[in-house]
Order: sequence, then C-alpha cells, then structure tokens
Amino acid sequence: MKTVSSMKTVPETADAVSAMGVTRASTPSGKLLLASLLAGLYIAVGGALAIRAGCGVPAEWGPAGRLLFAAAFPLGLLLVVFGGAALFTGDVMYVFGGMFRRKVDVPSGVKSLLLSWTGNLGGALLLVYIIHWTGILLDGGGSGGPAPMALYTVKLGAAKCSQGFWTLFVKGILCNQLVCLAVFMALCSPSPAAKAILIWPPIFGFVALGMEHSVANMFFIPAGMLAGSDPGYLASPGAVAATYGWSDFFVKNLVPVTFGNIVGGGIFVAAPYCLGLRPPQTAADQSDSATARRPGSGSGEAGAQTARAA
Repeated sequence: MKTVSSMKTVPETADAVSAMGVTRASTPSGKLLLASLLAGLYIAVGGALAIRAGCGVPAEWGPAGRLLFAAAFPLGLLLVVFGGAALFTGDVMYVFGGMFRRKVDVPSGVKSLLLSWTGNLGGALLLVYIIHWTGILLDGGGSGGPAPMALYTVKLGAAKCSQGFWTLFVKGILCNQLVCLAVFMALCSPSPAAKAILIWPPIFGFVALGMEHSVANMFFIPAGMLAGSDPGYLASPGAVAATYGWSDFFVKNLVPVTFGNIVGGGIFVAAPYCLGLRPPQTAADQSDSATARRPGSGSGEAGAQTARAA
C-alpha cells in the first residue's frame, strides 16, 4: 500500500508539470487534437450535469442552486484527468512550465496550446449539437411554462455575454489559477482516490464564486443560443429568447476569458512553481537545459519519456 510519504514534494510536482509540457509540445498534431476534442466533450458533460443540478431550485432557497451547480461541474475535470484528455486550461500550466524551464521552445508551446484550444472548442460544440438534437435541455416544458433547463441555460449564456472585458479577464485569471492548482495537487498524489478528492474542491470553488472558464463557456453559451432560438421552447409562456449570438460568444466572452485563463495558469501557477520556487540548478541541470535548447531536442521523444515517467 502506498503511503503519504510516496506523494511528490512541491519541487517534484513542478518537475512533473514541466515534463508534461514537453509531452504536450511533442505530441503529434492529430493525437493532440483528438485528446483535446475529448476534453471539450468531457467538460461539456460536466456542464450539462451542472445545469441539470442547478436549474429549478426555488429562489427562496438562496444560493442553493448555484452550489448544486458547482457541486456537479467537477465531473468534467475528473473525466479529463482520468481519461487522459488534453484540456486547454491545464495545458497552459504544463506548457508554460516547460517554457520557463527552457525545455519547450515558444513556437512549439504556442502551437500545442492553439491545437488544444481548437480541439476543446470542437468537442464542446459537438456535445452542444448532440444535446440540442436529443432535446435534453428542452425536456419538462409545456403549457405551464418553458423547459427549466433551457430557460436556465439561456439566462446563463446571457449573463456570461453581458459582463465587461476586464471583469471577464480577471475572472478568467482567478478561475484558471484554481483549475491549475487542482491539477497540480492531483499530480502530487499516486492514489486515484486522492486525486479525485483533491480535484473537487478547487473546481467547486471557482464555479460557486462565478469565475470564468473558457472551455466551459464553449458549451454553456452556444447551448443557450440554440435552446433560446428553438421554436418549441419559445412557444412556451414565460420563455426568454437568446439575445446573444456567435459574435457575442467569441468577442464579448471567449476572448477575454481565454486570455485571463492563460495568465491565471501561466503566470499565477506555472511561474511561481516552475520558475520562482525552482531549486538552484546543478551543473547537470545546466547541461540538460543547454541540450534541450538545441534544435529538435527541446520537445523530443526523450522529454516525452521523462514526462510519462513523471
């Protein structure tokens, strides 16, 4: 049986973060896109469950609806971590960690993050259209009023598109700081059960506090757009139409939140742990860094093997 002493120290976990950055930067584009598409799907599943848990809670219950929403959402990151998917927000920490340690060159790191973001968007949108086609969000409506899940999602998307750039940017920073800390803590432990327990509180926290996650919004806002324009839903008394569109989704929300997530994961987590708190380099470390900076060596198979071992 593994004991607490088998957990990684903070410096060892930072090493694992930078090694994962090497792995991400060296993964073939097709494989990274597939892993990213799966992550977008998984986060969307967590988002759909959160809507189901949070909608329909009476107003007199106060924040109970938001807390139920937040309690269900971590399913998405659990599926990502245990399913081996590539989530953009976590990849920011990995790639920046590798770049800060000079094991990943900037072009390779940027390319991997663009692929991760694109794959996440594709996976989230895929589930949006699947859920809309199956009518899951439209269940429960009728002559007495609109479907509660659809109404909740439309209002959620409207709220996410109505905030200012800097508000969303800062909320994106705080969100991904917590997401990356959840992943960082999970890397510390060899126990799957401990990993799951460590992941849940930070994700619950960022959702309950109303912070902004770019990949989650890739599901929530388009889902609200489709539900809020469905003829059957709009025919119900009390239905609220979606007053936002694709330009609102990308320009008003996704751009500031994405950049905020990059700062949160790269500057607020990867920088202090992989750069600021890095132990002094030995002569061997300096030799390894010099080798990693040579063309073709910084993101090669040797680095990937190191990451897999970590």
